[in-house]
Amino acid sequence: MGDLTKIDGNCGRCRTIATAVVSMLAVMVPTTASAEVEVNPFVSLRQVVSDGSNRDGRGWLEAGAGFAALLDTNRVDGQFNYRYARRMEEFGNINQKNRHNANAEIRAELIDDFLMLDAGGTASQYSTDFRGFNALNPDDESGNQSQVFSGYLEPSVQQRFGDFATFQGRYRVGAVSVDSPREGLSNPGSIGLDPSDGIGSRLSDSITQTASVTLASTRATNTINWSLNAQGTHEDVDQLNQKYRGYSAGGELGYRISRKLELTVSGGYEDIDNTQDSILFDEETGLPDLDEDGHFQVDPDMPRRTAYDFSGAYWNAGFRYTPSRRTSFEFRAGERYGSANFFLNFNHRSRNGMSVRANFQQTLNSFSRLLTMYENGVPIGMTRVGGLDQLGVPLCVFGIDPASDDGGCYRGLTQSLTPATFKSDRGLLMVSRSLEALTWSATVYYDKRRYVDSQQLQAPTEVELPPNLFGDDESFGVRGRVALRLGELQTLGFDALLARNSYALSSQRKDTQLTLGTQYSRRLSKNLSGNASLYGTHRITETRQDSSTFTASVGVRYNF
Repeated sequence: MGDLTKIDGNCGRCRTIATAVVSMLAVMVPTTASAEVEVNPFVSLRQVVSDGSNRDGRGWLEAGAGFAALLDTNRVDGQFNYRYARRMEEFGNINQKNRHNANAEIRAELIDDFLMLDAGGTASQYSTDFRGFNALNPDDESGNQSQVFSGYLEPSVQQRFGDFATFQGRYRVGAVSVDSPREGLSNPGSIGLDPSDGIGSRLSDSITQTASVTLASTRATNTINWSLNAQGTHEDVDQLNQKYRGYSAGGELGYRISRKLELTVSGGYEDIDNTQDSILFDEETGLPDLDEDGHFQVDPDMPRRTAYDFSGAYWNAGFRYTPSRRTSFEFRAGERYGSANFFLNFNHRSRNGMSVRANFQQTLNSFSRLLTMYENGVPIGMTRVGGLDQLGVPLCVFGIDPASDDGGCYRGLTQSLTPATFKSDRGLLMVSRSLEALTWSATVYYDKRRYVDSQQLQAPTEVELPPNLFGDDESFGVRGRVALRLGELQTLGFDALLARNSYALSSQRKDTQLTLGTQYSRRLSKNLSGNASLYGTHRITETRQDSSTFTASVGVRYNF
């Protein structure tokens, strides 16, 4: 985590939070003999070539270094993965020469059975506009990509009051910083996300805070269970001083019919508003005035705009079914954010290594809040699936690292880097199985974003944009992954992704994408291994010419 705080000079807010995490954790790790710390540093060197239709060939030499670490003590558990890569151009134009990829999670018990501290961070490449992103290829080289840094810190307390109730309080602060070159604005008129009319809604830096308290009956064999809860969320985005404020309070009542089945009903009240300053436009060109950092400037003569404002009651009813320790199913249906709302969660793990997971939920969110916060009061954690850090979602940001047969993923974020607030309908079905020499996983996913505001998309002569100006974003697809160990020295992997993406804020463009990839690694000595990869992508676009790209690489990696 310490390395993560130094990886970019522009990640000021992320660095502040990460430094605080490191400082606090440094005094918590006990020096007893029971502490287990494992650190595995490495260096790598790879030769990569890339080509495709509608673009020139590219080639680069990539030098990398990083480490993987595990921490297991009496009070602290954590895992860290960090990799830095420098791409040295040989021919063609390389857009992003420096790449940082990291995942970090740590959990510490500061006071026994009372005070906990969770912290984490992520660094990875992400598509500025999801239309052009290849979700599997680690060597994807595109000017449409940005470097994203994020981190969060969450202290929490828990106190049990005998057999009556348990109190829990959480506070989480998260930061997101995006190192994204801004394209120039060239066309007058309304400002959208398509490069043809100027990119006017890029996410740069944001800070999000969430605080929640819960008082719930102590479960065990109670026939009737209850809980009371309250939560507040603040998000502050530097662009146009955007502020999101959301508050809610409510309760839940559960009736246990049997040991396996419980009926639930919940409800409450919420109040949400989202405001931002107005854009300053140039009177002659009709384009926004940008400062030296490429950010919008504020029009002092225009009032702040209310992008979204909602208050009202919410409710849902459903059941929890737990037939065994290996299987659980929960379903709820009701109303929230002024419309119908559904939640489904199913988990099953068999004795033969098979795992099945299905999830669907509807939330009001943004890119930053999805990345650093938790949904429905449940923190998003890391789970190991098929040798990949899936983080519980179907899509990897930078795919499989061909130098280590490992991956780092975001949490199913299939929208572009916009600060817009949207109602998110997200679902997935994931099946995986681990055998002695074979591991495979298959995922079907669905993600729909219904924009509740135009968020920084503003016409120069209009105080407010007309309602329903933009449609919905929608992404769905299927992904498969197979990893095969060929004896003790060799590993062979295959990836496939078939995806359909429609993006309302980019001229209603719709793409169908097919990506196939394979990776091979072989241990050459105790510490030295060789690797190779090959990826190909074909993209079909309704309104534009189809395109294809491929990349190939070969390299070595030395583990100290």
